[in-house]
Amino acid sequence: MLPLVPDVEAASIPTMNGVPLVPVFAPVNFLDPLEPDAVYRMPAEYNTNHTAVQIIKEEETLQLEAYELGGVWLIGYGHLMLEGEKDVINEQEAEDFLREDLHWCEGSIERYVDVPVTLNEFSAMVAFCYNVGSGKTRGSSIVKKVNVDDRPGAADAFLLWNRMNGVVMSALAKRRARERTLFVTP
Repeated sequence: MLPLVPDVEAASIPTMNGVPLVPVFAPVNFLDPLEPDAVYRMPAEYNTNHTAVQIIKEEETLQLEAYELGGVWLIGYGHLMLEGEKDVINEQEAEDFLREDLHWCEGSIERYVDVPVTLNEFSAMVAFCYNVGSGKTRGSSIVKKVNVDDRPGAADAFLLWNRMNGVVMSALAKRRARERTLFVTP
């Protein structure tokens, strides 16, 4: 019988919970043995999906005038203002900032996640990164658990990020629940 993946050493085949992921149709696609319809790819192959963008837009809300939150100035859909940026923008400029910031967060997830993920897992992590920033995402229990194929642990780790200055915030708890729901959706 011919091997499923010729010329590939067993050690180089990705696993999830110790179970090898089997290539489907192309070497970049993987099926999760527990979720037969879920396709896994490396993060660099994805763009954030519509559901995650909607979560971000609904949670951040559109602000066309700059506002201060937690000692930083934001505008649009939670865009962190840089020196020299206008303090009043239009909707198109807010969309442009959103796309730029999404691109930055997508790059962060591409750098930090070393295993194949689903589009929904990727998009949920991008939405999380959009809110907490790249540095906090890199060291988060979410990324650490994804990288050791602990998907249930990673999903539950979203819910831990619900505090501001040590105080549980209902808005953050709701947002994390939405991100977690997206993450676990096949």
